[in-house]
Amino acid sequence: MEELLEAIRNPFFIAYISVLLTFCVVNGSQQLGDKVELEFQAFRLQQYELNGNIIGSKTFRVQYEAVSLNSKALRRCVVTSWRELTGHTNLDDLLVNSVGALLIIIPSDLDALSPADKTLFSELERRLAAARTELAVYVIYSSPEASAILSDVQSSSGVTKSATQQLINSVAANTFQFTSTGSHSSNALTYKPNNIIGRLSSIDRSAPTIAFVAHYDSHAAFPGAAVGADSNGSGVVVLLELLAIFRKLYEKPTTRPPFNLVFVWTAAGKYNYQGARQFVEDFQSDSSGKIEFFRIICTVYLKKQFIFVQDDHRLELAICVEAVGGAGPLRMHASKQPADGSAADRLLRRLRLAAPNQSVELVTKKISMNQPSAWEHEKFNIKRLPAVTLSRLSTHDDPIRKSMLDTPSQLSLEVLEQNIRRVITIAEAVLGHMLSLPEGGYSADPRISADTSVLSRDAVDRQRLAHAIRLFAGRPRPVADEAATMACAANLAVAVGNHAKVTVSPVSMHEVQIWPGISDRLMAERVKPAVFDLVIAGGVFAYLAAFYHLVSRAQHVLESAMLKLRKRV
Repeated sequence: MEELLEAIRNPFFIAYISVLLTFCVVNGSQQLGDKVELEFQAFRLQQYELNGNIIGSKTFRVQYEAVSLNSKALRRCVVTSWRELTGHTNLDDLLVNSVGALLIIIPSDLDALSPADKTLFSELERRLAAARTELAVYVIYSSPEASAILSDVQSSSGVTKSATQQLINSVAANTFQFTSTGSHSSNALTYKPNNIIGRLSSIDRSAPTIAFVAHYDSHAAFPGAAVGADSNGSGVVVLLELLAIFRKLYEKPTTRPPFNLVFVWTAAGKYNYQGARQFVEDFQSDSSGKIEFFRIICTVYLKKQFIFVQDDHRLELAICVEAVGGAGPLRMHASKQPADGSAADRLLRRLRLAAPNQSVELVTKKISMNQPSAWEHEKFNIKRLPAVTLSRLSTHDDPIRKSMLDTPSQLSLEVLEQNIRRVITIAEAVLGHMLSLPEGGYSADPRISADTSVLSRDAVDRQRLAHAIRLFAGRPRPVADEAATMACAANLAVAVGNHAKVTVSPVSMHEVQIWPGISDRLMAERVKPAVFDLVIAGGVFAYLAAFYHLVSRAQHVLESAMLKLRKRV
């Protein structure tokens, strides 16, 4: 008996029992309740720097317990619905505080929202798009599993009437822990997206040039969830259709008009039109190089000095196209009122004459040098090149230009086809000007309709149009996703190559830095709160202390018992 008691009192035995019980109880506490693991596709808030201004979220890692929006806990993942967040008056304070992460559940079908809800959703997007935060901010689409987690988190994080019940919930209630599974680089992207350029050349290479321009990237506060169907998937599709139509005029030398056509699909349009800036710089650099070459030739071989004036005005007009797929009148945006007799003025007059039953509004906006460009044509105007933008939008700050609400269902194939015909009418106005055709019609014969067209009204191929919409206006194309951007550019190069000579021109991102990590897989695991493990550990140590106390006094108790037995005997 004394040997047994001596073994129990041994410190090594006590330490062994302590470690064993602590491991078993604490590890077992994590298995309490139903352990559930769910995986969600999440889209991260944008992160970029434009002209020194840092926008978006700097963090992408998540490993926090889930709490409700009204919880006061720190270093947690706040889980909320978009509608609940729109009614939260302290959104800015929430983004500033170091709560850890913010997970927003948005509708799985954004098209099903009512007009009032779309207005609320758009306002929430606007506030998040301007945010600058240290939080990891994600959105996930609504699902039965996501709704169940939100309901569970709200019930467990809610304030109960009883303080005792609140204490019990904070210790013993089940909760969820969200963990990000991706491993993104913390360095900005260094790749160069590409401009895709298609050319239809006149016989006379010195002929004036008309450029059709559209940026092909999409963007929103959460770029990975932004399809950008109308802005600017519709512009991409319009240029492809125009290229296919005009190609027929350039197949034979005898039918080529006396001017060159250039079709430009620019990259990084959502970041102050980096692709348009690069194209303008390359265009003017190419012109300057040719002039310098002829200057050297004349000086060396002809022994004469000539004064050459760079003719930047060989660009007759750049027509930028954006957001023409929805309903509404077509508008021509310009930096100022076109001068009488200018290319833009003649095009506008010819367009209005060609479509007397459809209003074509001229919208002017001055260029602000201290702000990012409002429209793509401003990049041309800054370099004193004539340019306008065609769009159904009435203002440059229309929220649909950078919104997740810009979905493929917003595109109307009939309206898009109608607007393409309007763009064709503008192109015909250019042809009419270059060929000195009368503005009132191509013939004074009353038997010939005034709206007679040089191009066939059946030139628009609906099947070709629908295929282009599916390919270029049905999936996200954010610059932050290098693979998606390069794939889109490659598909464009193939499509353009079927009709014209293709040039792929890399774009230097001088003004902007963009960070990767537009999406991630979030794991949700049902666990007990961390304080539950502390309570269990405290109970284990209390039990071990009592056990040690009993063991320490066991010999004295047994000796007393044996002594009493001997006395009785």
